[in-house]
Amino acid sequence: MLRRFFAKKARPVAAARADESEQAVLVYLDVTDLPQQVYENYDLATIEDRLIEVINANGLGEFDGNEIGPTEAILFMYGPDAELLYQGIEATLRGYPLCQGARVVIRHGGPGAPQREGHIDAA
Repeated sequence: MLRRFFAKKARPVAAARADESEQAVLVYLDVTDLPQQVYENYDLATIEDRLIEVINANGLGEFDGNEIGPTEAILFMYGPDAELLYQGIEATLRGYPLCQGARVVIRHGGPGAPQREGHIDAA
């Protein structure tokens, strides 16, 4: 009896993840030109923690990390619906001064897929 219950054919985890997380929201933060006070009082780890909390609480996808360069830091988030993911995190981004002026890319599929861009207005 238990053998039949557990014998259901499941999709491989890697295939399920690729299908469900192909859409992306990429946030490009300015790490050089904001007022010095912003860099002194707000940090990347805090905004990442807040984004992770919102994404997880609302089942929007996943926060996948960052990449830091000489002039910008990129935050990578993936989920099944990039528009819903952005709608879910938008207030968090707008409310955190380190995100002011950030460029946001909302991509509707894997690399090369249609996308739109916007900016986070200054707080």
